Amino acid sequence: MTILERIAPVVELLRSFSRTKQIALSIGSVLFLRWLVAAVKKRKLKSKLTERRLLAQRRKEVTRKQCSEASDIESVVQQSAVCLVAAIQEGKMTATQALHAFQKKALETNKTLNFITETLPEAEEQAKLLDAGKKYNGLLSGVPVSIKENICFKGYDATMGLQFFINKLAEDDAVAVKVLKHHGAIPFVRTNLPQAMLSYCCSNPIYANTLNPKDFSRSPGGSSGGEGAILGCGASVIGLGTDIGGSVRVPAEYCGVYALKPTVGRVSKKGQSSTTIGNTAIQGVIGPMARDFSSLVLVTQALLSPEMFELDNVLPCLPFNEQEYQNTGPLRIGFYTDDGNTTCQPSNVRAVMEAKAVLEKLGHEVVPFDYPSLLGKCTDLFGGTLLADRGERLSKLLAEDIVEPALKPSTLTGIVPAWIFRLLYAILGDKDKHIGKLLKMCCGHRSIGEFLNHVSQLEDWRVSFMKQWKHLNLDAIISPVTSSPAGKNDIMPNVTITMSYCLMYNALNFPAGVMPVTKVTQDDLNQTFHPKSMLEKLLWKSSQTAEGLSVGVQIAALPFKEEMCLRVMRDLEKGLGRQDDKAMKETL
Repeated sequence: MTILERIAPVVELLRSFSRTKQIALSIGSVLFLRWLVAAVKKRKLKSKLTERRLLAQRRKEVTRKQCSEASDIESVVQQSAVCLVAAIQEGKMTATQALHAFQKKALETNKTLNFITETLPEAEEQAKLLDAGKKYNGLLSGVPVSIKENICFKGYDATMGLQFFINKLAEDDAVAVKVLKHHGAIPFVRTNLPQAMLSYCCSNPIYANTLNPKDFSRSPGGSSGGEGAILGCGASVIGLGTDIGGSVRVPAEYCGVYALKPTVGRVSKKGQSSTTIGNTAIQGVIGPMARDFSSLVLVTQALLSPEMFELDNVLPCLPFNEQEYQNTGPLRIGFYTDDGNTTCQPSNVRAVMEAKAVLEKLGHEVVPFDYPSLLGKCTDLFGGTLLADRGERLSKLLAEDIVEPALKPSTLTGIVPAWIFRLLYAILGDKDKHIGKLLKMCCGHRSIGEFLNHVSQLEDWRVSFMKQWKHLNLDAIISPVTSSPAGKNDIMPNVTITMSYCLMYNALNFPAGVMPVTKVTQDDLNQTFHPKSMLEKLLWKSSQTAEGLSVGVQIAALPFKEEMCLRVMRDLEKGLGRQDDKAMKETL
């Protein structure tokens, strides 16, 4: 029997239907097929995600067995990296003992906070090889380090929370990872991040949500939120994150730790996965994070060593400038508490003013950098550059994925024509400043020429900023990191546009460090505060239960002057009366 003969009864049946019924049946068939295809894709995605989670769980179980006999954990994990290196070099502990202590602490606290994407079981062999050779001569000899999931490890995938990249394994370690290993560091866990790394939350469909170690109802920040959480709870002492709009600095602020966003080109980007590759006007960087200041300095010294420049010849050969860092002469430092975009809450204003007072007491001159109209242009220039394609690339990556709430607005640009956003901006742009800025970002550019003109405006703005810097003869600037303490988990997907204080130094390509200064007090919350937008109201409401949370400051310097950032941070540490490593070593 031929195919025509087989389908003949079906054809006759369709002919017997009325025209209306035929149309209805055709539409129904199409809808059913679309539902069926979607159901199959959904099932495949679920299976893919489950398989990836199971692999991560198996790796955790291997690590759990490796560190099962670790004891006296707290006495190990509470030490700075400087003290750990000293203890290992002096034979007070082995690299394997240090590793097991941090592994056990991380696995235990991860049950609540969920900052680990997967462990690195090969860390055991690295530690044992180091102990066998007893060549503890690296800057980070035996120090366990945590690494953000998008930084490549050979044989592992860097998913960035996207199913698209599952099982796409890296062929080599990132250069930054190689450099840390060269100095004796032992990467032992990979840490969580938000989907596509384009929000200040820390959740994705593969590894779920990470919580803030200081308050489980709040976000640890993003996109290096897993790093902020693991450092903030004491389960790691040094980590690597990445930053294109505050992604090491916001988690450092929210979790009460330290971070440094370097200048683009100072630290190698080889092996850094990103969803914004190709847009060179504003670029992401790998940045060190640490639980304490001395550990941040140590990891920065290790990264900026000759080994990195040998592995990545594109970089300018600028090793760590010890002389500039150790300089003790008086500096001229600018400060501001209003960036013209988002109103700063009293606790965050007070942190800057306290840092100002400390620096002045140490002999530095601190002067106002009062240019909100200049600073206020940053958000539009940043958003119009980074989202130049109106989310086209992101929409393709998310096409068959579960989309996190923070990214759902981004997918609208692939559906809603640009002219509608332009119309909405014309109507609503002046009603609410943050909504207006979001709508403007969604408009995109009509042509390549218009985009190039936008980048030209970005360059002009950078020149204007530099003129003011030079006019005031500044060495550095201190400012808020964010406009508020860590936000509640339920509002964080909506407040990305308010994080303008960090965007500033990505747009300028200035290095910027972050350190904790104070904590939110009830007096801060009792002060009169006038939110100027719907999102500022949300943040202020969220802050009403934020008493006791850490608040820090951001220290920025001219390009390739990372040592200047660290120098100002060092003086702040001293002025705040924090214990130095010499005193810490004496307690061991």
